Amino acid sequence: MAFVNMAPDLRNMFDDLSRRLRRLEQTKRFNIPYVISDPANPQNGDMWYNTTSAQLKVYVGGATKIVTIV
Repeated sequence: MAFVNMAPDLRNMFDDLSRRLRRLEQTKRFNIPYVISDPANPQNGDMWYNTTSAQLKVYVGGATKIVTIV
């Protein structure tokens, strides 16, 4: 923003928004692997999409859970 008499608080707010936007633009995407069967030895927090059952799954607390999106 190029305003000559911008208040310091307003300038700080726009600078902060600009920094946040640049960080967001530089983030990496998280891609979930597509598999035909569940992994044999998943680790806690692993996620995958089982194409055979058409289900998104996550391994949490020693158990595989089906993720449903409402």
